[in-house]
Amino acid sequence: MPESQISRRPRLLAIVGPTAVGKTELALKVAERLPVEIISADSRQVYRRMDIGSAKPTPDQLRAAPHHMVDIIWPDEDFSLAEFVSGARNIIQSANLAGRIPVLSGGTGQYVMAILEGWNVPRVPPNPDLRRELESVLESDGLDALLVRLRESDPEALGRIDVRNPRRVIRAIEIAAAGPGGRDAPRRSDPGFDALVIGLNMERAALYERADARVDRMMEDGFLDEVRSLLALGYGPDLPSMSAIGYHELSDHLLNGADLSEAAQRIKYRTRNYIRRQSNWFKRDDPRIRWFEPSEMDSAIELMTDWSAPTGRG
Repeated sequence: MPESQISRRPRLLAIVGPTAVGKTELALKVAERLPVEIISADSRQVYRRMDIGSAKPTPDQLRAAPHHMVDIIWPDEDFSLAEFVSGARNIIQSANLAGRIPVLSGGTGQYVMAILEGWNVPRVPPNPDLRRELESVLESDGLDALLVRLRESDPEALGRIDVRNPRRVIRAIEIAAAGPGGRDAPRRSDPGFDALVIGLNMERAALYERADARVDRMMEDGFLDEVRSLLALGYGPDLPSMSAIGYHELSDHLLNGADLSEAAQRIKYRTRNYIRRQSNWFKRDDPRIRWFEPSEMDSAIELMTDWSAPTGRG
């Protein structure tokens, strides 16, 4: 291909798909072939000390390739989509300038799409008074009451967020209340890079079995002790970080005496629900995504390697 036809835009590899399907494994296999920097698109892996339950890469895996957006805040600190987008964009730019390939890998659909679609996310600081008010409404009148309020303040947000997640709904109302700097900000723009998006998926029943087995391994690896340690350090169950799948259920066991085996089953149930919700972000008919089965990782790696070559982009 003539040099004039080679894309000079920055580049990004993205690996998407449901939880437990093998995204981390694929990203690390790519790192064996290409000079990459891995950006975690996982809303829980940002927290320090939350390792087992967030399926965070192991220390050996973290050393195998540069990783970003992992272990960057404490569990009682606030972290927003705007902060993720700002950080990830800076990493994408710096990696490209250094001649390396950024790899966005994770299952938090909102994070992934915000990067791929160039979302212009407003930086709206938390409003503690409004949050307390909305949490009181949630407790007294339920989630539907919050959805009514969001529909009145920013009806478009209903199509952008997980409306079954009260914290997402509260945050959307908070952003809308910030006025033109929040709700009315432009939503999307050119992200400024070329992207190849690789999707991993498998038959749903087999994926559920795989996810269940991962929960069992987490329990064997000390997930309960991890939650016990977090509680002992003062990270209470009311924190947004501790509402994550598994942390909430095991906190209930430790603090309220909930049956441990039942807590483990609830973790599996919530994980399956999460997998179903992820399919709303990563659709099989999305023309941007090239889908592979986990057994086809070698083919996916070949595609990523070819695309990453200077003449493979355009």
